[in-house]
Amino acid sequence: MKYRTHDDGPLTSISVVPGAVVIEMDFDVPGCHTRLHAHTFDHWMECVRGSARVEIDGIESIVGPGDRYLVEAHKKHAVHPLALDTLLRCVHEHADIHPDKTDGEGIPLEWLQRLTDDWGVV
Repeated sequence: MKYRTHDDGPLTSISVVPGAVVIEMDFDVPGCHTRLHAHTFDHWMECVRGSARVEIDGIESIVGPGDRYLVEAHKKHAVHPLALDTLLRCVHEHADIHPDKTDGEGIPLEWLQRLTDDWGVV
């Protein structure tokens, strides 16, 4: 499943692996970014390629390929790429989420609602 959460958002894909929901954000268009948002669970973020300015609760950091960091539950965070085609991966680990529970059409709505504090922004 690929989508953009807002007009200036990155191209986002979601997949389910045993115990986790994996979200990849491809900053493929100049000026695209994520808005400040928070999730109901801790999650890991990793810069796969490119570089970005990441804001977590008002503290900014620059990340590059291989950098991995934890975003704690309910912490407001946003990503602003510093290079076109930057790719970030977010891993939301949940023991009760497994690919066998999907119907092949994507992730059930109730799972997505559990991932975010602000409905509509994952």
